[in-house]
Amino acid sequence: MGDIKLKAWILALIAIISVLLLFSLYFYTVKRKIVLNTLLKPLFPSGTNEIYEFLSEKLSGILFTGIIPYFIFILILNVLPKTIGFTAGRTFHFWYLMLLLVLLITLISFFSSKRKSVQDISPELKLKDWYPRHLVLSASVWLCYLFGYEFLLRGVLWFLCRAAFGFWPAMIINLFLYSLVHLPKGRLIAIGAIPAGVVLCLLSELTGSFFPAFLIHSSIAVMIEEFSLYHNPELHFHLKERT
Repeated sequence: MGDIKLKAWILALIAIISVLLLFSLYFYTVKRKIVLNTLLKPLFPSGTNEIYEFLSEKLSGILFTGIIPYFIFILILNVLPKTIGFTAGRTFHFWYLMLLLVLLITLISFFSSKRKSVQDISPELKLKDWYPRHLVLSASVWLCYLFGYEFLLRGVLWFLCRAAFGFWPAMIINLFLYSLVHLPKGRLIAIGAIPAGVVLCLLSELTGSFFPAFLIHSSIAVMIEEFSLYHNPELHFHLKERT
């Protein structure tokens, strides 16, 4: 029993250190534009700076919050996927809750995206003229990015800390780190991440899966992007591509 508890503590500590280290590397990579200069520009020389910047940040996030954690915890440390929420769990048992949350997010996103402060940071793909392909690009990249993001925070970090320390310590650790990684975007956003983090952690606890947290977080991100595009008079959406 003691060995099992010790192993749980070690895995939880590795998870905490991984979040701190991997997000630090993520911010460093984005700041130095490493993915942009070594991957995107050589492979896609005809791309625009706005798309380069957006893809560079999100691809860096996919690498450091999704791919590398998967290798560390599942392939190297042999952690069972279901023990870190990499399973549907009881997600479908709470379909009505998911539907209610998505409807609530839709309403909040619609009205909050009218604010200039929201439009200043969203959409993150900084284009003046949008076409259907840009909507598809933005939404698909956000989905991939947030799948890895929630895998690390509400999968690996939440479930390993929950198993080692219990519910409340795991909640405090998760909220602290979740708020901390939002600090580069500003103090208000870091503070605002706390209530959102509570909901996402509770969803993982309730369902035994990080998938609901991913679905809700993705809904927030995509809807804020699209509604901000709709409400911002400086941005224009065109149904037909230029010829």
